[in-house]
Amino acid sequence: MTMNAKLVASALFGLAVCGCLMPEPAELGQPLAGLTADERARFEAGREVFERIFKPEDGLGPLFNSVSCAECHEDPALGGVGDEVEIHAARFTAPDSCDALFQLGGPVIQQDATPLLRAAGIDREQIPAGATQARRSTPPLFGLGLVDAIPEATILANEDPNDANGDGIAGRANRTIDGRVGRFGRKAVVAALFDFNAGAFTLEMGVTSPRSPVEETVNGKPVPSGTDPAPDPEITSADLEKADAFVRFLAPPPPKVFAFTEERELVYRGKKLFTTLKCAVCHVPEMTTGPHSSRALDRKRVALYSDLLLHDMGPALADICLVQAKPSEFRTEMLMGLRFRQQFLHDGSARTVTEAIERHGGEAADSRDRFKALGDDDKKALLKFLESI
Repeated sequence: MTMNAKLVASALFGLAVCGCLMPEPAELGQPLAGLTADERARFEAGREVFERIFKPEDGLGPLFNSVSCAECHEDPALGGVGDEVEIHAARFTAPDSCDALFQLGGPVIQQDATPLLRAAGIDREQIPAGATQARRSTPPLFGLGLVDAIPEATILANEDPNDANGDGIAGRANRTIDGRVGRFGRKAVVAALFDFNAGAFTLEMGVTSPRSPVEETVNGKPVPSGTDPAPDPEITSADLEKADAFVRFLAPPPPKVFAFTEERELVYRGKKLFTTLKCAVCHVPEMTTGPHSSRALDRKRVALYSDLLLHDMGPALADICLVQAKPSEFRTEMLMGLRFRQQFLHDGSARTVTEAIERHGGEAADSRDRFKALGDDDKKALLKFLESI
């Protein structure tokens, strides 16, 4: 498997306000508005691949983290999050040398094995000696086709790597080996949604494809003979494209809307505080997609609440490096659909939004401290605003 393909796969594990009743979560998992009949058919065909449960005889493993895409992306609807937490590993040497440990099975460390591999005495990959490990919660996939369609120039317009404006925030883009701007994954190491989606089949399910035709190793060593009964590649290019269409055409979460004037006023007040506290500098509320062959993705506004750039989050949250991202640097988390999540931060270790905010550090320390200094009424307003996303 190529280095770039490993980086692609490693990333995987990695507010508008109006006035009526909140949409039910069942509305999640639906296709974008404005799809053509052909696009809608591709979306539905992709749903079947996304829900497909792989078994060892048709390609699962021998090492894997899940048996289907849907197993990790199911809550509160297909395409959402799951309770799975992945283990990643890398080795960082200051000041800026990052070893993703490809030769030792990194950076994604598979945590499960098929019966044949277990019979050979292997039940999981091990964390390489001397490596730093990280935990990664499952990211939601809603609206990622729109995020993929945002032009690189739009993302780069928010870069300020040397903090030229003196606001204490110095976002910078991560880039793939071939120079493209990364946007997917907690360290922003994947530039294109198709790469993000296709990479999941190999590292998350151990399913080979024409893009990644060679079986994964066990900490760098070939899988034992006889433990992988399915011929390679184990999934077709057509099925990869179908799965990609399902994710690409998933609609973003609808904003929560409120029936009562008092709630709407509280959300409006919280939205202003979100800007006053400088949260919106990194969690950029909206970007616009560029020209696109699909009408549903063409020049659309995306309420992603992220600048898609790397920021230093401080030593308390630091874990692994990836490409140019240092251990304490993370891509700004996209907040769209925040109200549907039950765990927060890149590792899922925060159980409330308040806890996640209060654990921000580094470039976010000033905003964190301003939040902690708010009175109860202002905190309530800000959290009500975040509940609307």
